[in-house]
Amino acid sequence: MPRWMAVGTAQGWNDSKKFGEELHATHHWRPDARTSITTVYALEDGRLVAECAGVNKADFEAWLKQKNWKVESIREIKLVAKAGSIWEIK
Repeated sequence: MPRWMAVGTAQGWNDSKKFGEELHATHHWRPDARTSITTVYALEDGRLVAECAGVNKADFEAWLKQKNWKVESIREIKLVAKAGSIWEIK
């Protein structure tokens, strides 16, 4: 399943309470049965990084818009190394 990484900002998301409110419940990170926001990082410079696994990039873009992100970039992920395992994403 394709994956994408987005970098951007969203008002208040660097506050742990707001971050939790936006992501805690399943419907916040699983917008539909084929799309999951797998990871979101809040960086020290105020930017956010989100990873999405899904069928359509447009579904990720819609989630970012719904969450009021100002998106700097969205890139498709080609390879992942995680705890010694290497995955090719197709």
